[in-house]
Amino acid sequence: MPLILAPSFDDHTRAEVEKFLDEVRARRIAAVIEFQQSKMNKLGKEHSEIKTKLSRQYEHLGKALERLAGEIDKVEGYLAVCQMLRSEMGLVYDRIQLAKK
Repeated sequence: MPLILAPSFDDHTRAEVEKFLDEVRARRIAAVIEFQQSKMNKLGKEHSEIKTKLSRQYEHLGKALERLAGEIDKVEGYLAVCQMLRSEMGLVYDRIQLAKK
């Protein structure tokens, strides 16, 4: 049995050739549609994954901002204590200077 790479249309009528071409076109169109659908599905999946990642990053950002707000409150408290201690240190120094006189 010989290898046939392309069909021979020598014995076919014009209508049969046109019918064959229509079938080939339909298969090609179906393949293109399937390819485009798979491409769109892939893009949809990628969009979904990115949306999920973005949502997760916003959650992390919110938690970090909450922690930061708490740390700012702590820093303000430490600063107030430092200022109070510096004032006390100044008063003690003044008393030392007065005691020396």
